[in-house]
Amino acid sequence: MEEYNNWLIEEQSGIFWAKLNRADKMNAFNQEVAEELNKIIMYVKNTPSIKVFVIGTASDDYFSAGADVDWFMKINGPEAVDVSYQVHQVFGNLERLSIPVIAAVKGLCLTAGLELIMCSDMIYAAENAKFGQIECRFGITPGGGGTQRLTRLVGPLKAKELIYLGRIISSQEAAKIGLVNAVFELEDFDTKINKICRKIILNSSEAIRECKFMIQQATYINDTGFQREEIVFGKRFASGEPNERLSFMKAQQKREKRKEERLKKKKQEN
Repeated sequence: MEEYNNWLIEEQSGIFWAKLNRADKMNAFNQEVAEELNKIIMYVKNTPSIKVFVIGTASDDYFSAGADVDWFMKINGPEAVDVSYQVHQVFGNLERLSIPVIAAVKGLCLTAGLELIMCSDMIYAAENAKFGQIECRFGITPGGGGTQRLTRLVGPLKAKELIYLGRIISSQEAAKIGLVNAVFELEDFDTKINKICRKIILNSSEAIRECKFMIQQATYINDTGFQREEIVFGKRFASGEPNERLSFMKAQQKREKRKEERLKKKKQEN
């Protein structure tokens, strides 16, 4: 099995885990993460022995903090359109897998991370999980299907609230509004997910395959919304506002880090 720079892979008894593993960047998405994910999806698609696909994290603190800020600060308008299109293709490939896909979320799950898990069939959260579609804070619009899939899952009123306000919600609230199926304790989280997977495998894989297709047909309309996301995503980056807001955020983070270092040094001196 191929090894990846940003994903840990595990396959056992028909259950395939792909755990995002980019700890130094809080599991942030960049082009390599997306490209590797697409390779994993293609492997799963072409491996009949895999009955359930689980997307998780190697960290207890972060599922994904979202898109890599350094990556986004380097792209312009036309490049942003292409980035959104490529992400839509990868996430669409995940959504179209014929086997059940489960998202196992621990820790922070923002922007691209949330867009990723919404492509799955079921979403389970650890009690420490937090969710947010917060792009508007940075002058950006969701570019990986967030406006479309979040609306389908929680309804237009709640989707607008979460996106317009840039709210980050707890796992308990996420379960209440129908964004996640259930919340489990962190200490035995992976064990609970594997137990669910084994229950799925006991049922007819062909019957599940057919049901998945029919349920998707019931909720799918067309690609117009995704295409609009690509166009507007490009317009936002062409405006220059995202770069300004992201630069301000990075400068603020640097100031906070220097302040923490000074306080730490002062404590050591005392």
